[in-house]
Amino acid sequence: MKFSVNKIELEKAMNQIDAIVPGRDTQTLLSNVLLSVSQSKKLRITASDMESTVRITLDAEETVSGELIIKAKKLYEIAKQINADTVLFDAEINEDSSKDEEKSYRVKVDGVGGRAARFKMTGSDRSHFPEINEISNEKMFQIPSELLGEMIARTFHSISHEDNRYIYNGICFHIEGNKLTLIGTDGRRLSAITRELPSVINLGGAEGDIVVHAKAIRELQKIMELDEFVYIGVEQRDIFFKVGNAELSSRLLEGKFPDYKKVIPVEFLISMEIERSVLLDSIKQVMVMTEQPSFQVKMSMGKEGTFLTANTPEMGEAELELPVKSTTDNLEIGFNANYFQDILRSIQCNKIKLQFNDPTKPIVFADLDDDKFVALVMPMKI
Repeated sequence: MKFSVNKIELEKAMNQIDAIVPGRDTQTLLSNVLLSVSQSKKLRITASDMESTVRITLDAEETVSGELIIKAKKLYEIAKQINADTVLFDAEINEDSSKDEEKSYRVKVDGVGGRAARFKMTGSDRSHFPEINEISNEKMFQIPSELLGEMIARTFHSISHEDNRYIYNGICFHIEGNKLTLIGTDGRRLSAITRELPSVINLGGAEGDIVVHAKAIRELQKIMELDEFVYIGVEQRDIFFKVGNAELSSRLLEGKFPDYKKVIPVEFLISMEIERSVLLDSIKQVMVMTEQPSFQVKMSMGKEGTFLTANTPEMGEAELELPVKSTTDNLEIGFNANYFQDILRSIQCNKIKLQFNDPTKPIVFADLDDDKFVALVMPMKI
């Protein structure tokens, strides 16, 4: 197997797949990447942790087709450090291993266009690498990268990352005709956003909600800048994303995702509108007197005004009046200030509406510039 490839493109590709490769155990087969060279002068780099897979395809020259696996971390370090414009890669089968079922390779890496060091590495037969599922383009739908990126940014902060209820560890993709809704929740907060696409969404026969693991979403965010469109499809238990020269697949989370519409109250007794930046700044100030893990802040509404307060006996207290008129005689409600901050930072509107019923019911956020977005935070016991 042989190829030459642009150094910057190789480094960029290895950086994009680096998070997929297990970092601690460098002895496992999954600490390798699969290098595949085709007759069409393409180099395909594949990394997998058995749950998620990333493939990057690069233009290559001087190609001799073949496949082998090689240590991912060392290839990344070479691509990053080699002083060259072009990286030359040449692999030959070890004569001692050619008679065996399991072949090994002598790999030479050199560079052109700078003071490049010469490297020698060992490679292994492709049979050691797990088989990876693929999907045809006909089973995928198209969505603008900028639009999907916005939807992820406004929901990702609400998901859990270590919940025993595994279904909460990802974003739910809910499809109705040409409407796509992304929902994130950890049981204590929730964010949902809906967008309409030009045509009916086809997910390759997948029915109901599909939930994509947080790790796959993070990897998707890394490759989304590669093209103006993302292609999405589902095949059996895997979801596939294609963006430019990159492909990502991931095992879907299994389980029933809660119906988010049932959690959001239909009517509210109290509501108030406030500038988003003012509320965010106010929370940041009084948060000085909160402590983890609760970061509890109390909102008090009454005839004298609306106040934010935080009180930690060992440290002290903080109080700040909000520039809004109260619509109730008396309401005190506690909440996790970090949850409020996450929501306020994920939206860009000038004003938001906060809606309440009583100290035990959800606090609901409405974006006054976007009626297709909703977020809520469950209150804390004061």
